[in-house]
Amino acid sequence: MNATLPVLSVLVAVLATAAPWGLPAEATFILPLVVVMMVFCWRALPGTVFPAYLALLLGLLMDIVSGGPLGFWALMALIAASAGGRTPSLADSQDVNRLWLVWAGVAVLIAVISWLLGSLYFLRFIDLWPIALGAGASILLFPVVLRGVVWIKRGKLRPKLYRGWT
Repeated sequence: MNATLPVLSVLVAVLATAAPWGLPAEATFILPLVVVMMVFCWRALPGTVFPAYLALLLGLLMDIVSGGPLGFWALMALIAASAGGRTPSLADSQDVNRLWLVWAGVAVLIAVISWLLGSLYFLRFIDLWPIALGAGASILLFPVVLRGVVWIKRGKLRPKLYRGWT
């Protein structure tokens, strides 16, 4: 599989983050972290080509459409791409649970780095609640996003989704 399908799906998700969803201010990190999670999922799937530099470019686009500091989401997407590229290949549902645990660790790491960079950017400690809420929501939404990414890769849902990843 070439990189077109993964890049297009993440591009659609990036553009969806720019839409006015009417979410409360505490939920501002949920949608961008779902995009970062998609990058992680694409990189973790065997047989998928999704270079890290494309994740970086899509992160830069997310920075532009969100109006945030340039490079912030690009760095987060690069961290997720690096972590997703280093995960072991998936074979069964137990590996999916392990991948979910890896994403939980990556989400916490991204939350901590986001809080530190945000505090440095504003030269004061920023509120941790929106970042923690976004990380928690991304951890809870991981199986849904992974299922969607696999559906996009295969082109259809199958009853035994987590069996035979290739």
